[in-house]
Formats: sequence, structure tokens, C-alpha cells
Amino acid sequence: MFARLRVLVVIAAVALSSLLSAGSSSVSAATLIGKGLYIKNGVTIEIDGKKTVFNDPILNKSGHLLLPMRDLYEAIDAKVYWDKKNQTASAVRNGKRVDLTINSTIAKVNDKKVTMNVAPLMYKYRTYVPLRFVSENLDGKVYWNQGEQTVEITLNHQKIPPEDPYVLHMNNKRIIMEDPLEERSGRTYIPADYFYNYLDSTSSNWVTDSQLEFQVAGLNFVFTNGSQNVLINQENVQIEEKPFIESGKMYVPVHFIVNALGGNLRILTDKRELYIYLYHYMFTSDFLEKTEGSTTRPAYVPNASLEGSRDLLVSDNPERVTPALVPNPAATLAQHNVNLADPVNEHRIFGWHLNKLGKEAKIGITIQNTSSINSLEVTGSKGYVKTSGNSWINYDIGLPIADKVLNDKLTDSASMGMVIQPGETKLIETYELHPNYIIGFLQDVDIRSINGGNSEYTIRTVLTTNNTDLTRIHSEPVPIDPYAAHPRGVWPNAEIRAVLPAYTVGSPEVGYNISNGKTDHFLTEENSLAKVNGSVGNSGHFGMNYKVDIPIINPTGEAKTIKLKIAGRGGLYSGAVKMNGIVYLIPTLKPSTEYVELPAYTVAGAEDMISLEIMHAGGASLPAAIYVEAQ
Repeated sequence: MFARLRVLVVIAAVALSSLLSAGSSSVSAATLIGKGLYIKNGVTIEIDGKKTVFNDPILNKSGHLLLPMRDLYEAIDAKVYWDKKNQTASAVRNGKRVDLTINSTIAKVNDKKVTMNVAPLMYKYRTYVPLRFVSENLDGKVYWNQGEQTVEITLNHQKIPPEDPYVLHMNNKRIIMEDPLEERSGRTYIPADYFYNYLDSTSSNWVTDSQLEFQVAGLNFVFTNGSQNVLINQENVQIEEKPFIESGKMYVPVHFIVNALGGNLRILTDKRELYIYLYHYMFTSDFLEKTEGSTTRPAYVPNASLEGSRDLLVSDNPERVTPALVPNPAATLAQHNVNLADPVNEHRIFGWHLNKLGKEAKIGITIQNTSSINSLEVTGSKGYVKTSGNSWINYDIGLPIADKVLNDKLTDSASMGMVIQPGETKLIETYELHPNYIIGFLQDVDIRSINGGNSEYTIRTVLTTNNTDLTRIHSEPVPIDPYAAHPRGVWPNAEIRAVLPAYTVGSPEVGYNISNGKTDHFLTEENSLAKVNGSVGNSGHFGMNYKVDIPIINPTGEAKTIKLKIAGRGGLYSGAVKMNGIVYLIPTLKPSTEYVELPAYTVAGAEDMISLEIMHAGGASLPAAIYVEAQ
């Protein structure tokens, strides 16, 4: 809606009886041109003390003066819009909108219906509007100088600041909206250009003055001003909403677009934020279908082992970054001191922080070369980052990161190929973090010593609220938050492999809990390679790839179908799973009452191996359970 601005618009609104009371000269100045309709001659209009000349006559109908709409609105600096099809004239000035329809006494003021005493009319191809109605609904006052037959209009140009604009989150893009949201009949509308300006591989075209065509995510839409009929891929579809043109832009119904493209929508009115998530752009993979049903208590994975050459630095404590926990404007959140002789050292940095500092913050990943003789080269650097200002953090942040990792679609960083001289600190990545927003990032970095000696360096996640040069932050990590057990530490591997006991076709269903309890105590506080100012175990496997091998024994050798289910354990669960090279997304599952089924797997021989790779999307209660059964 348009913001309300305190403006006094003084517009003439004079009843015929008042005019006639001036004497016989007033009567003779009125010329009858129709039933109850007169031309009123001899009236002077002054705006801010200056005489304003109207090219068309002033009319009076049923005791109410009417002025030519366009001339009047332009004289008071109002924007004018004309809907030819519906014969509706709209005026917008200082945050107020008035819609008047020819020959109708029902008007709209800021989208609310209001009844008028006299209807707008057409006279000699000009639109005329009733001055009293316009005056009252634009916060106006009028002074009628009867002796001089003058309408004195005074414009008070004092304005109050408009309401804060809405912030639109189009997937991971944060956009300060220049246009207002419109609410009509309980539906939310925004200009269509916010979709095609901020989404990849889109285009738009005005087919006519009242029709807009735009293509997005493989769909072609044609919206018509004021019409419920929408062309979708050349098929006529009737919707409940009515797109409309305002300020030269086509406003489209947000719910309809999101549902048509596949996604989610959330409007936070109190925060003035609008979140639009479109699966086509947000996720590479498809979601598995959720099924309601109970699952049996799973057994523990009997054995598991760390795997891979990439270590893991987790920066997730303090998760809520507050002034009490981070009192200085520049701070280190987590760090990893490296001193290795390997030709190339591979690292994964996983971060998750909520900005509760009350001000803008900047977070960076830096590498300080602590060697006095050996230079370093960043031979590989790729990652992904997501931010969110609402409570859907697993969906907003965790799932997209898991999806990107398992699909090997992390984005290459500009730091690839960077050389870090002895004693030098360089920035690998930097992220903006707005107040009350949470950020999740995952960065894989490969480092080699150019001179062939030991690689000596420190990897840090650092934060500033006063634009301190991030590369100059060399402090020890801030103490952990002892009241919130989010993980922080460094562990030697970013992968775990678990081998389940062989499942024999014909046996009852079996389930195993892939966990950090009983079998894989790898990511504990004690096992952390970095303990300065505290560490907390990573029992939820945040930032880790969890690989599961499931041996299958098929005594008959005949083709059999294996059914695999994944269910949450101990709390809400969501994540991503790769099977046969294809990644699937796991929606939020309630423990023990909901699960997802993976595509059926056919075993053709006497033995087979099913391999899964899972990445959790976050959550306090992890992990998941895997169930195996032959059909």
C-alpha cells in the first residue's frame, strides 16, 4: 500500500447553493448543458496564491462542482493513470490513491470502497471528477471567496517519512523494493519485473499496452490488466486474482506465481519482509515425497570410520553472536593452525552464525601465512553461502548447501590461484550479514607450499562491525557460548563411512541409526584439533558427508526389489541423499511418524552393494535412520 504522508491539499469543493448565494451574477454565469448539468463560468482557481487556468470549463452537477481530472491532478502534482477498458481514472499523490470510474458512485481510496454523492462523468471526451470527494480523500481543505468568485487552493508540502520499504528475498538475493506491495481482496501483488529482473534465464515483453508476457523456469505467462484469464504456455487458465497495471508496471499475484513455478512463500508483515523460494532456482534436486507412518526403533551402526583427506573446521559457536559474547568490533570466531608437510592440504570451513549485534556485520575466511620462508598457493577454492532472516533456517540454508555439495556444484571462488607470501594474510571469502539474519557457508580450500617445505598457516573465520580490515584480525577465537552447545572445532576428516551388516533378501525389515553415538565418536570435543577458548563436539555431523554402504545377499539370484526408507531420529530431520549418482532432497520429517522412500533398487545377482551419501541440513537433534527391506 502507499505510505501515508501528511499533506494538506486544498481543492475547491463548492456546492451549487453556495455559488448561487452570490447573487444574480452567479446565476447568469451558469449555463445549462444537460439535465442537472451546468457549465459554471467566472470561477477563478488559485493554487498556492497563483492563478491556475484550465483549458476546459468547470462543471456543476446536482450541486457539486467538477473539474477536468487530468488538468486538476497535474496542477497539484498528482500522478494520473487511465484504464481505458474499465473507464477508471486513478490519481496518486503523497501516498494516497483514489480510483474513480466513469458514471459510478462507487470509488476506491487506497483500495477501500467509498460511496460518492455524484459520479465522475465524460464531457467532450474529458474526464470530470467531483471536487468535494477528491478534496476530502486527499486530506484537503477549501476556501471559497464568494465575493471574488474564487476558489483558493493551498498546498502544504510538509511530508512525513514514508514507511520503510519491503525487503524481498528472491531465493538468496536480498532486494530493497522500490515499489510497494499491494493487497487486494486478501491477495498480495508485486510488479512482475521483480521475478524477471532477479532470476536467471528469464525475459519479458509488453504484447500490448495492457498485456505483459514473461518467460521464467520454462513457463510462458501472459497477464492482462484487470483480467482473471492468464495464458500459460498458450493455454487459457482462469485464476482467482486479477493482475493490474500501476505506475506503468504489471502487478502479478505472488501466490499464483510461486505455486505455478513450484516453491514457497512467506510474508513477514511486522518485519516488512517477503520471502520467495522457487525450487527451480534454489535447488538442483527434487524432493522425495513424505509418507506418514511409524518406523521401528533402529539399531546402531556397528562400525564406521573417518575417510578422505579433507579436514573440517566448524565455526558454529557462538551461534548467536551477541555483544556479550563478541564485545569488540573485530573478532575471531574460529581458527585452525596448520603445520603439515603434505604437498597439498585440503580443508573444509563450515560456518553458521546469527547476527544479534544490533548492527551490520561482515564475516570473512582468512588465511595467515605464518611461515617465514615458504609461500602458499590456493590451488582450489569453491563454496556456497546462504543467509536468512526467518526461522526456516534448515530449509533456507541447510538444504541448499547439502544439495550443492552432493551435486558437486559449489561455486568457484576468486581466491583460486591466490599466492600468500610469508607473513601475509589474505581473504578467501567475505560475507555481509544483516542484523537478525543467520548465515550458513561451506568453503572447500586447497593449499600447497610453493617452496616445497612445510606449510605453516592459520585459517580463521573473522567478524567485524566497523569495517576493520578482515586480514588484520589475528586475535584468538572468542570464548564459546557455554549455554548453547553448538559445535566448534577442527577434525581431521570431513567424511564418515559406515558399513551396515549385510541384508539378506527375504529377511524382515532392518533399520540402522547413523549417528555419532555408540559407533562413531569422531567429532568430539576431546578429538578436536583446535581447543583455544573452548571446543564443542559436532555430534550432528554439520558440514560432513556421511557415506553408507549396504551389502545385499540374494540367495536365489533372481531379480529382487529393495526398498529403502529414511526417517528422522530424536527430532525434526531434513537433508539430502545421493543414490546411484542422483541426489534427492529430504523434506522435514517428524521423528518416528514420517519417512521418505528412495527409488526402488533392483538386485539381479547373488550379491550387490547399495551405496548412499547423506548430508544433513542442520537441526539440534540428528541424525537419521536407514531402513532396508526386500519386496
